[in-house]
Amino acid sequence: MLSRYYTYSQFENYFGSVVKSLNGSILRNLEIGQSVLKRSVYGLKIGSGKIKVLAWSQMHGNESTTTRAICELLASDDLYQIIENIELYIIPVLNPDGADAWTRVNANKVDLNRDAVSLSQPESILLQKVFKDFKPDYCFNLHGQRSIYGSKDGIMPAQVSFLAPAGDKRKLFKRARAQSMSIINDIHKKLEKEVSGIIGRYNDDFNINCVGDFMMSKDVPTILFEAGHSGFDYSRDEATLLLTKALKIAITSVSNISSDHESTWTNYKAIPKMSANYVDILIKNYKATSGNQSLSIRYHEQVKDSCLYFVPVLIGINRKEVLNGHRVIDLDQDQHFKNDLIVTGDLEIYSESLNIKIFAN
Repeated sequence: MLSRYYTYSQFENYFGSVVKSLNGSILRNLEIGQSVLKRSVYGLKIGSGKIKVLAWSQMHGNESTTTRAICELLASDDLYQIIENIELYIIPVLNPDGADAWTRVNANKVDLNRDAVSLSQPESILLQKVFKDFKPDYCFNLHGQRSIYGSKDGIMPAQVSFLAPAGDKRKLFKRARAQSMSIINDIHKKLEKEVSGIIGRYNDDFNINCVGDFMMSKDVPTILFEAGHSGFDYSRDEATLLLTKALKIAITSVSNISSDHESTWTNYKAIPKMSANYVDILIKNYKATSGNQSLSIRYHEQVKDSCLYFVPVLIGINRKEVLNGHRVIDLDQDQHFKNDLIVTGDLEIYSESLNIKIFAN
């Protein structure tokens, strides 16, 4: 399996080996376009069923988990059984420049998921061309979310999340959206007991510049997949396996969409809505001159020498919106703390006794 961060050349080598195992074309024949910096963007068609599914990943370069899940899907022993009725078109990495640099945006510093209407970037134009030429019956918009999301009460983190995007400002419950919800409901039902956090539901405010909203506005059922975070899974290995299972369920479900729209709506709304209320480390009862404080720490991701580093950064004190952390330290109960917290001018925060330090993935 690919690690969470990989150079684009590492991805090309790995994806090329996956394609060869499928007896597919050699990689250069899969190039469908190029990025701003002239890196190849690849597209793979597999299956010959009547239902067309278009899936694209890593339009945000620092969201690699679903790309890894795609590779796991393609390497699965049951792949051809899963896609028996499907023609699947996969763009595994839409933003290769951002992937290499580990940034959300492309080389022109444009968020491709806000470029659906303007089509100002070559990667956006490429996705739109595939959408028009392939004419998918379903779209899977694959992403990764930060480690800041949890249930609204803050008790559980959001390990994976989904959204049936609104296709208009009124968020109407139309056929395409009902079909997307039906697939998400199936994923939720079959995966709910396998997650260590929750399966969350994203906010559905409409933005025509977002690719998923745009495609739903064209009456094409679209699903947003989000690989989230739980516990110490900073490698996102657990999330990768969960997203692989979610993809398999979704592909299978498109052949068996529920026609009961009333129960579809009810079940979808029952999926817990997420809130940005988590941090990576929450320190409680830190004794300061002004009284006890809670310290919110978030890991900032940095790539150096082809390695992904997680740098602890103090992002706030006594933040009311922070309800929990993936690691919670109560200094009233911790016997190891030696009052050795160090905060740098850049708000990086370290403690040897609490094992708060930079680590690599």
